[in-house]
Amino acid sequence: MARAGAAVWHDVGVPTPIAPFALTRRGLFRLAGAAALSAATVSTVAACAEDEISGPALDSLTAQLRAARSDAADATAAATAIPDYAAALGVVAAQRTEHADALDTEIARATGATTDTSSTDTTVPASTTTVAPPAPPPDIAAVRETLTTSARSAAEAARNESGYRAGLLGSISASCTVSALVVLA
Repeated sequence: MARAGAAVWHDVGVPTPIAPFALTRRGLFRLAGAAALSAATVSTVAACAEDEISGPALDSLTAQLRAARSDAADATAAATAIPDYAAALGVVAAQRTEHADALDTEIARATGATTDTSSTDTTVPASTTTVAPPAPPPDIAAVRETLTTSARSAAEAARNESGYRAGLLGSISASCTVSALVVLA
């Protein structure tokens, strides 16, 4: 019963726009997963396609590897002689060993061969000559100086690299700087 002049309500279907394709939530997740997988594949292929290193680039990484091993040995030797700085020097030695391992891994990846310089043949034939006494462990100032030199060298090498190697060398430079100026302060 409708009153005069009152609007009458009718249930009428409202037309909905028709999309060219329907994208459900599950479809959206599949699309996002495919995009992520594609990005990961492209970055992996780009990283693997990077040129192998040789010449100056290889020499630079090898020099950084030797410096890292030497700095770790110096910090370990100094830690035994300077008990007040033993914990800090232990941290420096551990970090420089990690740097050496990362550099060794990168050199091996880029060249296809291992370059582990930590294991050298130290077999000495028996002789009657006397061996010079080992050098005294470095003091804190000497360790700081070698870390500063290593930081400068790694920063210079990073400027000549790109991608992962530049980041690795830049991180090594920053770590050496922090070790010299903060950890051993």
